Amino acid sequence: MGIIEHHQLGEIVGSPTAGTNGNVNPFMIPGSYQIMWTGMQVLKHDGSQHHGIGIRPTVPVTPTAAGIAAGRDEVLEKAIETLQGKIK
Repeated sequence: MGIIEHHQLGEIVGSPTAGTNGNVNPFMIPGSYQIMWTGMQVLKHDGSQHHGIGIRPTVPVTPTAAGIAAGRDEVLEKAIETLQGKIK
């Protein structure tokens, strides 16, 4: 997604990505609890912050409860609508 965003290769339809990337460092603490964190800095292609920001869609769309109940994929529908608008 970062390549698509940076080079503006097309629309990004849907919701923002999680904004996490990199190696995971697990650490066991007393009581059999495990703590994990990202172990490396990951930047966007332009050098800006990726962590906590992620990739933002150019066409934001989020599934709704009504759409899910009706068996619809609203994100896919919006992607097809967006693509059809670009082809015309």
